[in-house]
Amino acid sequence: MADEEKFEDVENVVEDVEIEVEAEIVEVEVEVTEPEPEPEPEAEPEAEAEPEADAQPEEEAASQDAYDERFSAIAERIAAFVAKGEEVMAAWEAKADSAEFNEKTRAASSAIDDFATTLQTRIEKAADQLAQNLDVIARAVYGKDADVTENDGAENEETEPYQPQFTPAASALRERMRVGSGSDLLLTDPEFVERFANFAFDDVPTDVDLPDRTRFMCWLATLLGCQGIDEFRALLPAALNVGLEPEAVKEVVYQAVAYLGIGRVYPFLKVTNEVLVAAGVELPLKSQATTLPTEESRYEGGEKAQVACFGEQMHGYKDRGAADYPYIAQWLVKNCFGDWYTRGGLTIAEREMVTFCFIAAQGGCEAQLRAHTAGNVQCGNDRAFLIKVVSNNVPFIGYPRSLNAMAIVEEVTGSKE
Repeated sequence: MADEEKFEDVENVVEDVEIEVEAEIVEVEVEVTEPEPEPEPEAEPEAEAEPEADAQPEEEAASQDAYDERFSAIAERIAAFVAKGEEVMAAWEAKADSAEFNEKTRAASSAIDDFATTLQTRIEKAADQLAQNLDVIARAVYGKDADVTENDGAENEETEPYQPQFTPAASALRERMRVGSGSDLLLTDPEFVERFANFAFDDVPTDVDLPDRTRFMCWLATLLGCQGIDEFRALLPAALNVGLEPEAVKEVVYQAVAYLGIGRVYPFLKVTNEVLVAAGVELPLKSQATTLPTEESRYEGGEKAQVACFGEQMHGYKDRGAADYPYIAQWLVKNCFGDWYTRGGLTIAEREMVTFCFIAAQGGCEAQLRAHTAGNVQCGNDRAFLIKVVSNNVPFIGYPRSLNAMAIVEEVTGSKE
């Protein structure tokens, strides 16, 4: 830094000297070279005018002295500038010749060479990996080369990744979902992707007849319930592609807070916003609130929603709380139902359906699952529909929780042999 400052000083001196030298030279040239005007013809001077002719050499001498003085001053400044430059250059050369400076220079040069070599190696490896990935993706999309011989095929089985064989139905749903072929799992676990996709996107939709919108709404609610955030992130764009509205998605996530808590829902809300923005959806969405943020409005709307879900016996529920924690019953009316169930974007029947999915997926809440199984039936989601919902969710929560939910559906609605 000290050397850089010295060079900056030199540059400033050079600039000042150049400006002053140019100004001085111009001034001197004007004074010395500018021709004097020719005198007009006069009559022969009289004898007493001779002393004036003697004064002219004195004026010329004074002008020459001024010129010499300016020139000398400029020369001195130039000499000072040159001396300053020589001093700085000598200091720089002395430092450049030092062992410490040379060692630092060699170390820096060696580090640059090592970095360049490492970067080149990484670029070559990345290019090779990209070429392999593109080949795997191309084969997954277009299939193996039809011209491969039997012997070549035997060799390929040992050296080439397994190529998933999707069923026509699974392929058709994946196409509607616009699922890409560049999934990491498709590259690392192709057999797993094949079996899961054929089950979740062929066996289940074939045996469980639900509209795409309802199917994906249940899947998203189930993934919220079981905390499957990575699969939620992957499935949400597909849900939008098959027709699930952004408003419905947001309402599913909002309502989950009452049943799962903000600690588990907040990450899903962030993911939802990221996916919606990436899909070109402008946030925030239009308000879906139908109640005012007042206790009176929330209680009134919440009680209506409770009655719609559980029948006339829900009138006055807010006053039936336990003596030592009466606020829980009040919160259920004005918050769980008054704040969320009263909103637009989903029907009451759809809200009870996603609540059923939340509770079944998180497990350990059998009493609440029984109550909301009855609530679904009250809203028009009968036994047959709930069996479809449970069956539809098996790929995402597994068999134990699905069978537990199915047992409660049978218990509440009556077992049918």
